[in-house]
Amino acid sequence: MKQQKKNKSLVFGGIALVALVLGVGAAIFGLSNTVGEITEKAISKTPEAILASAGVDEEESVSVPVIYYDQRADDCVNLYDRNLKNELERRQFEWSKCRYYNKEIEQGLAEFELGEGYLPVATGAGKLTANRGVDFTRWFSAVDGKSASYAGMLKMQYVKNGAEFIFEAPDFYPLDEVRFSVGDMGNEDGHNHLFTMNFAVPFTVLLSGMESFEVNADDDTFVYVGDKLVLDMGGVHDAAVGKFVIRENGEIYSGIGDQELAYSGVNVNEGDGSIVRIYHADRDSADSTFNVKFSGMNLSVTDAKLAKGSDDGVQVAYDPSDPTYVAPLGESSVFRPDSTKGLIVMATIEGVMIVVVSVLAVSVARFMIKQKTKR
Repeated sequence: MKQQKKNKSLVFGGIALVALVLGVGAAIFGLSNTVGEITEKAISKTPEAILASAGVDEEESVSVPVIYYDQRADDCVNLYDRNLKNELERRQFEWSKCRYYNKEIEQGLAEFELGEGYLPVATGAGKLTANRGVDFTRWFSAVDGKSASYAGMLKMQYVKNGAEFIFEAPDFYPLDEVRFSVGDMGNEDGHNHLFTMNFAVPFTVLLSGMESFEVNADDDTFVYVGDKLVLDMGGVHDAAVGKFVIRENGEIYSGIGDQELAYSGVNVNEGDGSIVRIYHADRDSADSTFNVKFSGMNLSVTDAKLAKGSDDGVQVAYDPSDPTYVAPLGESSVFRPDSTKGLIVMATIEGVMIVVVSVLAVSVARFMIKQKTKR
């Protein structure tokens, strides 16, 4: 009799064990399906999947259309001759050869909002000698005898690890082959030192807390998000680093050098299409440095390479001839830093479900064995 009870207990114990295995198996199956679905969605937002459709491989270049303006050096004038005050205040380019190079960042040369044609507007507030008479019309358009425009491409390197787009040029002379300003005093070393440039990079706002931008440049550099100034690095100065970050609440914080990042007064909204606009001037023949880095930003790129066999990679979705253009939402995106958040959360939920199912199965098995043993 005791043996029969023992056998029955073993049978029911076996049944309970099978129920446990089936319960855990069902939970795992549910987990794998759920994770599989989320993973598929997450992969669709990873660099491999999205950049593949744009023809971008890991660590391939992404080209940015740039408009350069070669600038003629202005004649040196006597700082102490009051009769030459007007000439001095009209000076724009070349300072070290004239021995009044101040090497200081001066903020407040440009208005907070861009003006007509999406160009910076001068405030007229320049106080330092090298920053009087800032004329953005000459800087960013062709002016007879003073400046000439040239289209170009700035190639950023895409680095999958960190989702970064990087351009680095410690010696940045993009117009060395241009003949417009040959013979100017600032070009004695064979480099074309005096030029300006502007370009724009569209992106879709994520509010992931991981979006940031950094620039290291001399001289004047103004960075706008949309049409509002977030980095003000005006003046003839040595290479300086500026950075902005987009916080999860949409506020943009920025700073220069060792400054603590502070609220820039600019906000963005999740899911909106926006654009980073960069205006830069090399106004002195001493050095020329220009580096930029976009990190964790959902940049918009074209869906095909520029040309078959071209080494220009893909191009950001921006037309410099139409400064009002902002990439539409849904155009090829590059990176979604928060795409795995849902996967982690759901995996955690499913993991808890496995534990719950397992505990219930064990409880049922024990209850059944206990009831049969009593009989």
